[in-house]
Amino acid sequence: MAGALGSGGASRPLFVDTRAHARGHRTTLVGRDLEILTLSAQLGQETHRLITLVGPGGVGKSRLAGAAVADVPDVRVVYVDLHATAGGDDLAEVLAARLPDEPSLLVLDGIERGADAIAMAVDTLLSRSPRLRILTTGRRPLGLYGERLFPVPPLPAPPPPYRQDVLEFQDYAAVELFVDRARAMDPSFTLTAQNAQAVAEICTRMDGLPLAIELVAEKLRLFQVDSLLTRLREGRPVLGGDHAVRSPLHRTVRSITEHSFRLLDGEQRGLLTLLSVFTASMNLTTVEKLWDSSGYRAEQVVEALVGHHLLRVTPGGEEPRFTMFNTVREFCLEQLSATGGLPDARRRHAEHFLSLALEAAPHLTGPQQAQWLHRLAPLHEDLLAALTHLEASGRRTDAARAALALHRFWLVSGHLALGEQWLARASAAFLAAPGHGEQAARAEAARGELALARGNARLAADCFRHAAHAFHEQGDTVHEQAALARLAVAQQSAAPAAVRKAALQLLRTAAGEGATVEVANAALALAAGTRLVDAKLAADLLDTANALFMRARDVRGEGLVLAQRGALADSRGDRALSERLLWESLHRLRSIGEHTLLPTVLEEHALHVWQRLPQQGHRVARLLAAASALREATGAHPPLDDGASATALRDARRLLSGPEYEAARREGRALSAAAAAGEALAVGPPAPEPASAVSRSVQLTARQYEVAMLVSQGLTNRQISQQLRLSEWTVVNHVREVMRRLDVPSRIHVAQWVLNRQRRNAPGTVPE
Repeated sequence: MAGALGSGGASRPLFVDTRAHARGHRTTLVGRDLEILTLSAQLGQETHRLITLVGPGGVGKSRLAGAAVADVPDVRVVYVDLHATAGGDDLAEVLAARLPDEPSLLVLDGIERGADAIAMAVDTLLSRSPRLRILTTGRRPLGLYGERLFPVPPLPAPPPPYRQDVLEFQDYAAVELFVDRARAMDPSFTLTAQNAQAVAEICTRMDGLPLAIELVAEKLRLFQVDSLLTRLREGRPVLGGDHAVRSPLHRTVRSITEHSFRLLDGEQRGLLTLLSVFTASMNLTTVEKLWDSSGYRAEQVVEALVGHHLLRVTPGGEEPRFTMFNTVREFCLEQLSATGGLPDARRRHAEHFLSLALEAAPHLTGPQQAQWLHRLAPLHEDLLAALTHLEASGRRTDAARAALALHRFWLVSGHLALGEQWLARASAAFLAAPGHGEQAARAEAARGELALARGNARLAADCFRHAAHAFHEQGDTVHEQAALARLAVAQQSAAPAAVRKAALQLLRTAAGEGATVEVANAALALAAGTRLVDAKLAADLLDTANALFMRARDVRGEGLVLAQRGALADSRGDRALSERLLWESLHRLRSIGEHTLLPTVLEEHALHVWQRLPQQGHRVARLLAAASALREATGAHPPLDDGASATALRDARRLLSGPEYEAARREGRALSAAAAAGEALAVGPPAPEPASAVSRSVQLTARQYEVAMLVSQGLTNRQISQQLRLSEWTVVNHVREVMRRLDVPSRIHVAQWVLNRQRRNAPGTVPE
């Protein structure tokens, strides 16, 4: 038997012919209830003659196979452990001689080493024995006709930033397994608010692999949870075991990874080790550039690595992305370092992401804003790794350039504290390098913007003050005025007269030729600051900001303008218009992946829904809880907090039963930013009133109507001024007056009014 299996000797039992003698396990199988039910049902069907459990090493394929087989009725089970064998030419004959005549199920556990010989044996056995069914386990399938694959994924682990509470963490099977094995080491171990986030991060770092989680939990005999996490973050070895009952292959995660690594050819090993410098995900285009190979060859090798479960496909998006298990990455980095290739791989990785960041910068406020923001989101960890490498290798200016290029992405995606830290280092690097005064000013202004979003008004004021001074020295009047306007907002003790002065100066700057999106963002910030004291000035600032955002085709800016116009409408008592504007704002902000200001808009929209539809209390509670969780995750500070959301939450809690409210709160906190916005948008806005400006007769001057016609054609203020030979500031005033007379909040509504008027005055209709 040993010779047929190619093991070279019968060092331990390899063949078991009943369920009762199959290898037993002394611990519970956690998180696999659904898989056990599904697999046992498939094994019970005579038409499913060959099933292969596939998954990465340490995921628990053997345990799952044993548990599922135990539930299959009326069948004789024959179990063969092939983990330490390579197979032999006469394997089929040896197995056939020992199979019973009655209906039987042959379990071949661990088919990697002798995959080709085992495949031939399985094919022969299935042809000879029509009453035989076979279950195999391995990292890749046998590739036989009629084979059914049963993927075994890692256990679900909490995703960062780990903002869930203890009850929510307990719902994740990876955490449940860790707690179960931790209690085997220390019966008093309990998941608490103090250790829950550390446990969640440990489970995520272990990729949700049961073997890795079990091995790391055993270390609680020596370390506390926080100390264990620190060792993992520092890359110090913590995984291992000395249990004699475990096979050598399953005593450490490293041994499993090393076994998989030996099964690869040289080309596959080379690419896998090279890709270990990526900390997040990569696509095929990036693999081609870093590996310097043809697209077809890169695709072939990547597909082989996915087949070996050393890379995994990340769901979502049109183009497939690939990630490496953390446990595999650590092993491959050791291999790359041992061969001396790590420094060059790090350099090439950093160069790639430096170029990507610089390429992205001009698009983060333009018509391709959404595409680039979504493109950068899954690459954030690699961008940070590139920044760290550039700085550590002495290229501080390059790191600063990349940080400055990413500041808009950090603002939108809610990485406020991290972005603020990198921009502080960028500012220092630019100041230390001659000839980088403009970049230093921009870094200070960007840092101030992130600090203000976090509610740190004092730091923001210092940054804007330094930025204004630096822009003045550079002769950049436009950005100097934008920084001064931001300074007026950050200085909370500033007199209303000073804020008004800054606003009027910014309006004059915006009318010039060099006005940019930075001026629009400054106008937006001033509008929020003046809304409660001077609604007319706030409306003028919003008009100016909107014109600049529309000229740049900045979707985020347009969405924020809509939100502030909604707040203005609410202050006038027009709640229906306010809710419609907030709904449109949410639609735009969701499209770009906004995180920082989305919670504020979510709360305002939820309050309107609560007032209009009191029966939506459960939904409102979810939305308010989602907004609170998103704000906690980003560290964003609401610009104006009047306590209305807290009051609504208390009202919802009073109206809902205790369990119902708690369920709504937990559901809301688990929502992603996109899901929370989608939940809010599911409640349609109120219908516009029939007597709106779209349908009623409005008196415009000939020039105003001419401007409205050009607005409906999609022209910007600058294009209208060139066509009518007017100053851009005059066009801005005309557009404002048109919107005031029509009583509409945006240029889109002006275009709608023009379209409806043209339809009514078309041939065959009675003119107005």
